[in-house]
Amino acid sequence: MITRGELKCGERIPSERDLAARFNVSRVPIREALKILEYMGVLDSSRGDGTYVKNIVVEDLIGRLDFPITATADTLMDLLELRISLESFAAFYAAQRRTDEDIAALDQTIKDMREAKKTPCTDGDSVQKLREISYEFHRLLVRSAHNSVLSSVYENLYELLDVSRQFTTDNSGISYNSILAHEAIFNRIVQQDADGAREAMDEHLSDVRVNLSSRLAEAEAREQSQAPSED
Repeated sequence: MITRGELKCGERIPSERDLAARFNVSRVPIREALKILEYMGVLDSSRGDGTYVKNIVVEDLIGRLDFPITATADTLMDLLELRISLESFAAFYAAQRRTDEDIAALDQTIKDMREAKKTPCTDGDSVQKLREISYEFHRLLVRSAHNSVLSSVYENLYELLDVSRQFTTDNSGISYNSILAHEAIFNRIVQQDADGAREAMDEHLSDVRVNLSSRLAEAEAREQSQAPSED
């Protein structure tokens, strides 16, 4: 609808209910699609009175739609499993190969997370800021492994891997427990404890997996409760 010009920049899109009726699907896939498109920068819901089309280049949009349009609850879980594998591997080698510059950069993201968390997350921008700092920590950690192939794979998959991240945080951004988990991983890397770093990362992302599973189940339950009775 956006690429055909039916929905233009600055225009508010139809409600979830209207879109579900138009495409003859439940509201769950509509909701997932809207979240993904917002995370990709195509839509904006921060105004509080609906979701709007952002100013985007159509050619860029077309090139980025192939994966997200097939995203489902199952593929989100698959993406998270891939994150666990890649980032646990990265944590192991980061503990062995990190440089002083790597440590300084990772340490700064931890400080930024704690500082950002002091400010109540009352709008979309503050929540997004916390998420972005967390994302940067993970990207820096992968780079700290100093494995060019791993870094290349991770960067090429980064946008896809991020699709799962948006479903694992609530309106407050990231929790203090999540910050503590980041600090635990960081401390293992500082101590050059490769096995400990890998285990800490695995534990952190396993908790994220539980959170994601719970959120998807809640979304499905809400959809079922909202579905009209067949009687």
